[in-house]
Amino acid sequence: MNNPWPLLVIPMQIRVTDQPAYILHRRDWQNSSLILDLFTLDHGCISVLARGGKQSKSVALFQPFIHLLISWAGRSDLKTLVSIDGRSAPVDEKQYLPLLYVNELLNAFLPRQDAHPEIFNLYRELLTNLDCHFGEKQLREFERSLMKMLGYLPDTSLNAGSGELIASNDYYQFLASSGFVPCAEKDQNAIAGRTIIAWNQKQYEDRQVLHLAKTIMRCIIDFNLHGKRLKSRDIYHQIKSRV
Repeated sequence: MNNPWPLLVIPMQIRVTDQPAYILHRRDWQNSSLILDLFTLDHGCISVLARGGKQSKSVALFQPFIHLLISWAGRSDLKTLVSIDGRSAPVDEKQYLPLLYVNELLNAFLPRQDAHPEIFNLYRELLTNLDCHFGEKQLREFERSLMKMLGYLPDTSLNAGSGELIASNDYYQFLASSGFVPCAEKDQNAIAGRTIIAWNQKQYEDRQVLHLAKTIMRCIIDFNLHGKRLKSRDIYHQIKSRV
């Protein structure tokens, strides 16, 4: 005889404890709470609701660039924060905007709830080694490593057409979809092979190399954003326009 009372299955609450994490972005929720967008070691990018976070004793930890241990519960896309632990560390104001740009890159490119431990460690290393010399060189290298780990960076050591090594005396144009292709020296956006080689060798003391790195990384990032704008870039341009 069939049971007229079907068994009710009640999903168990999923709880994660002491997960290494960084806050990529935070926003207000209702009167006293916060929603935190996290980058975690084992669970990738997730969002948690910090109930009463604005009045919490841990409010100083609800900031980006702090290495945290986070515990949360819940099965939905928006988890509930259970506990947060860490040590607040000041970030130089000159570094703040470039680091917000890094956070926005991670938010834009990393899929939700998909672990990327190698990228997490790359980000942790960037923040761990912050000093007064942090600047465009470190930023360009982070972009390059991130795009390579995500599979968006073509092999910059090779001629994309022939598969041969970049020749120092030749000239190339860059295509985001394939890499460096040969061109004439007089062609638009022609890049000297020796500059490409110097970039691959991280010779950022040469201003041409730094300009090339910025140009190529901007091309790759914009190509893979598919028209999406990064707010941190707009803020940077607004600040520069006022100087």
